[in-house]
Amino acid sequence: MMRLPYSRHAGPRHGSALVWLLLGMTAIIGIVALGLDGGRMMDERRHAQVAADAAALDAAADLYRNYWVNLGKDTNGTARTGALNSAAANGFANDGSQNTVTVNVPPLSGNYTGQASYVEVIVQSNLPTSFGRIFTLDDTPVLARSVALGQPRKIGLILLRKSGPNALLNQAVALTLVNGSIIVDSNDSAAFNQSSFGVCLASRFDITGNYINPGGGLLLGSIHTGVRPTLDPLAFLPIPVTSGVPVMSTKPLAINSVLPTILQPGIYQGGIQINGLSSVTMTPGVYIMDGGGFQVNNSALVAGLEVMIYNTQGSYPAGPIQINSMAKVILTAPQAGTYQGMSLFQNRSLTEPMAITGYGLTTITGVVYGAQAPVNVTGSALVGVDVLGGAYVCDSIHVQGLGGINVDLGLNPPRVPEVHLVE
Repeated sequence: MMRLPYSRHAGPRHGSALVWLLLGMTAIIGIVALGLDGGRMMDERRHAQVAADAAALDAAADLYRNYWVNLGKDTNGTARTGALNSAAANGFANDGSQNTVTVNVPPLSGNYTGQASYVEVIVQSNLPTSFGRIFTLDDTPVLARSVALGQPRKIGLILLRKSGPNALLNQAVALTLVNGSIIVDSNDSAAFNQSSFGVCLASRFDITGNYINPGGGLLLGSIHTGVRPTLDPLAFLPIPVTSGVPVMSTKPLAINSVLPTILQPGIYQGGIQINGLSSVTMTPGVYIMDGGGFQVNNSALVAGLEVMIYNTQGSYPAGPIQINSMAKVILTAPQAGTYQGMSLFQNRSLTEPMAITGYGLTTITGVVYGAQAPVNVTGSALVGVDVLGGAYVCDSIHVQGLGGINVDLGLNPPRVPEVHLVE
């Protein structure tokens, strides 16, 4: 048998399979390490995000609770402390090693940078890797960020009617919602009818249906149609308690005298009518119209500081709320208590109309609330600007007149929290 010449390249190469096996195992271990650590990173990311969201909401709730003192600022650091405590309760103790928690009031980044009533929380977890340490010696940082808003709700016009045209019919020369929005729940294609050539100004318009502008008026503010209806933000507000409340009149009270009249809070069976050249002072408190309504007409002068008028029925049939005086009418809302920020409150089941007319000397600062009430607001002053309500929550509203109308809730809104995540 012939032998082939020996070649150093011939024959089996012992150990080559082991080399390939080791190389393959290294790659497999790397893939497994990445998979395991990647899964742990995703789980830690979810955990950190939940903690950041909870901490931001905790701080935002603190900003709301202290809004009437600090106006959205964290003056005493209580919002920051609340956020850190919340994060610690969720496993992020801000020890500077395993994790850090940064709380910025107001935010230092994003869409709400520098804005009061907003809080930014950033959670960083330094996740120790397992197999991944073969390739990286450092812990892997995992970041989560959340921004929340905490303030009283800025109510402008909220029209609760669910269908039909003209839920908002604007025929005024100038309607201005100061720092407020217009919300129309009707799903009609003409839910909002801007029929005048004037100006309608709001921070935004949220309309469930759509709007028409046959008058060619100027609408200033972002317009959003097809939005979901807004629930009644004052549905939680309790009706005034009548037990133990003094009855100030057992029959309709009609005031028509040039002599000054002072009214006290309590129950007025049959309501109140103020006419002629009367001069009436309403002392602070809640006035319950037990039927008959509340009416101010002619040139009557009325001043009520920290007053809320509640319109209902019982001893007498229900009557309307009507303010239509050419003299000065000033009604300011309570500054504290259950009815803080509320000027006129009509029983939610009543469909009695509410009408407010200003002649340049009318100031009503609080919320006008009638869940099923059609409201008519008229600005008749060619000189001067009326504040005809701080805000409106009602069935529908018709705004008209040749004068300017401001709706301005100012710094005394009702205690309706607006606490939610925004980023």
